[in-house]
Amino acid sequence: MKIFCNRLYPIFSILLLYNIGLNEKLLANAKSFEWEPIGIDQYGNIKSWINLGSYKELNKDSFRLQIKLIEKNKQILGRLDINCRNKDFYLRKKKQMSQKGTWNNIAKGSSVEEVAKFYCLRTSAADKWGYTDKTKYLWDSQKPTSQASNSEGSWITLYKNNSKEFRYNSSVKKNEKSILAAYYYRKNKKDSFSPYVASKSKYGWIIVSCKDNLHSVYKEFEGRNEGSWMPPQVSPIGGGAYSIRKAECYE
Repeated sequence: MKIFCNRLYPIFSILLLYNIGLNEKLLANAKSFEWEPIGIDQYGNIKSWINLGSYKELNKDSFRLQIKLIEKNKQILGRLDINCRNKDFYLRKKKQMSQKGTWNNIAKGSSVEEVAKFYCLRTSAADKWGYTDKTKYLWDSQKPTSQASNSEGSWITLYKNNSKEFRYNSSVKKNEKSILAAYYYRKNKKDSFSPYVASKSKYGWIIVSCKDNLHSVYKEFEGRNEGSWMPPQVSPIGGGAYSIRKAECYE
């Protein structure tokens, strides 16, 4: 019996090591395929995703991500190349025969622009997207370490109506140049051809300049600890950032 067990021991050892290696590969594969929704239609349906773990630098100005699209109720895989200096992109779908596709301009407000704003900071063309030395005190600020929804202060309503709402938390952090605040935003959108009303709401972080009429919003993909301040934008008069500046910078 002892001899028999001694013969089986090496076999069990090999199987154990194989299973450990297999589990590690499965975990690695699960981690490398983290899909984040980026394209949402007017009814709140997700139309496209990017694979956050697939980021690959192509050159000093460009990068690539795997992408998943919904077309004719089917999921289609592909790859998305973005050139930050030229502000254009190339999308090649899987099993597409032609290797030669056209580069398209990145449309304002598109899901591709959202991805570009997040990742172009890593390229040499970051200044083309508003990441300049002049505004570095906004987009290079310390990243938030807590959830905006868990802020301890009171929520101050700046505006509220049937279509939208904006509030910020009173527990702001101030310095000479800016105000860091947690905010809550809600927006309702109704299509004229449908009775359906899509509602979008979120908690987040915003940093408002006390020097210029600028602000930056913190972007963090769900399920990841990877976040970044977005390029500074001009604050519309009467908007949330404009009202925070008026209330907190000059008191």
